[in-house]
Amino acid sequence: MEIGWCPRCNVPVRGKRCNICGSEPHQIKFHDLGDIRPASEYEKKILISRIPFKEVKNYVRNRIVLLSRQPGLDYRKDVFIDGFRFGTLEYVKNGRWRWRFYPSGKGAALMYHLTGHICFDIDSSKHLKGKKLKKEIDGEWDIMSSGNCIGVVIRTEDGVKIKDIYCKPVKHRKRASMKDAVRANIGYLRYMEKKGVKIIERNRATMAAFSGGKDSEVSLYMATLAGVSKAVFVNTGMEFLETERFVYNFADFLDVELIELHPDLDFWDLIKNNGIPTKDHRWCTAALKINTLKKLSGTMVDGMRKYESERRMHASQSKRIGNLKVIYPIFDALALDIWLYIKWKGLPYNPLYDMGYERLGCYMCPSMLNAEFHNLKKTHPELFKKWSRYLKSCGFSNEDILDGLWRWKTPPPKIRELIVDRNRKI
Repeated sequence: MEIGWCPRCNVPVRGKRCNICGSEPHQIKFHDLGDIRPASEYEKKILISRIPFKEVKNYVRNRIVLLSRQPGLDYRKDVFIDGFRFGTLEYVKNGRWRWRFYPSGKGAALMYHLTGHICFDIDSSKHLKGKKLKKEIDGEWDIMSSGNCIGVVIRTEDGVKIKDIYCKPVKHRKRASMKDAVRANIGYLRYMEKKGVKIIERNRATMAAFSGGKDSEVSLYMATLAGVSKAVFVNTGMEFLETERFVYNFADFLDVELIELHPDLDFWDLIKNNGIPTKDHRWCTAALKINTLKKLSGTMVDGMRKYESERRMHASQSKRIGNLKVIYPIFDALALDIWLYIKWKGLPYNPLYDMGYERLGCYMCPSMLNAEFHNLKKTHPELFKKWSRYLKSCGFSNEDILDGLWRWKTPPPKIRELIVDRNRKI
C-alpha cells in the first residue's frame, strides 16, 4: 500500500498533486492492512517520551506523525515523519507490559543530524546491518556511525547488534500541521465526499448507523448531505459513557433524529450460555447488534471500511441484514482520509480518541488491543474492575487478565509462546 507525500510542504497527499504547491508527491509504502492515520495526541506523547534527545522531541512535537499498524497480536506501528519511516512504536511484554520505540536507520540519521550524537564509530567496509559488536550501550538502543553511514544499534545479551543502517545525508524539513494537510488534500476530500453522497443517493438510504466512532460519524455526515435525517444507535449496554454522550451530542449537532435500539437480552444474560466472547468466538456482535438491526427495514448507511481488517478487505460494498440493506459509502477510505475529512469539516469527535483508544466498541471487547485494555485501568478504573472481577470468577488470574489470555478460546502460536515463557519463569 502507498500514499503520497509532498516534500516541499511536508504533508501527506492522497491525490495526484499537492493542492498547496502543485508538486507531484513521492510515495511512501506501508503494510496493505496498515490503515495509515495521524497519531493521536496520546500516542504522540508516548512516542516523544521514548525518545532520549530533547532536540528530537521538539522536532517530532512540531511535525505531522503518521502511524501504520504492523501485523501482530498487539499495538505495533510504523512511525512516519517527513515522508519516511522514522521507526517502530510497540507495546510489548518484556518482564512487564510497556511501550518501546526503535528508530529506523534513516530515523537514526535524522536524530544524528539534529543532535550530532553518536555512541561509537566503527571502521568497516563490510555489510553492517545485522552485525554483532562487542560494545556496550546505556539504553535499549543508540546511534552509531561508520564512515558516511549512520545506524541504530540495539542491546543484546553479549553486546549490541546493528539493527538498521542508512548511508545518505538526512536534513530536517519544514513544520506542517493537519490544517496544512487538509489544504494539500482539499481536491481529494471533495471527491471523496461527492462519491460517498452519490452512493447514498443512488441507494435511496433512509437512515444511517451511528456507533459514535470516527467512521460512522463521517458516513452519517455524508448521509445528511444526501437528505438522510435519521441515525440509529444500537446501545449494547456495554458502551463507554463518553460514547453514549457523544452519540446524542453529535445527533443534535447535525439536527438529525436519533433512534436508540437495545438488544432483547443484555450482555450479562447472554454470557451465561455463550461464555466469554473471544476473538475466535465473538458471538456478541451478532447477538447484541446484528439481531437488533433485524428489526429494521429499508436502506441504512454504515461506516465500515475495508482497511480495518483482512476480513473486511474481501467484503462486498453492501449486504443484507433481514429486510435491511446496508451500504458502505466510505468503504475505500483510509483512516487518514477520515481524519482529514473531520478536520476539513470542523466536526467534533468522540473524546475517547484523545484518551488513547483507537477502536471504540464495548469497553471489554476482545478485539481491543491489550494496550487499550491496560489503558482502561487508568481512564475507567471501575469498568476495568467490573470486567476483571468477572474474569476472575471464571478462573483467570491477574496475570492471565493482563496478558489477555481470555481473548481466545484457542490461543494462536504467539500467545502459546507467552504462556510457555511464563511457565519457564515459575
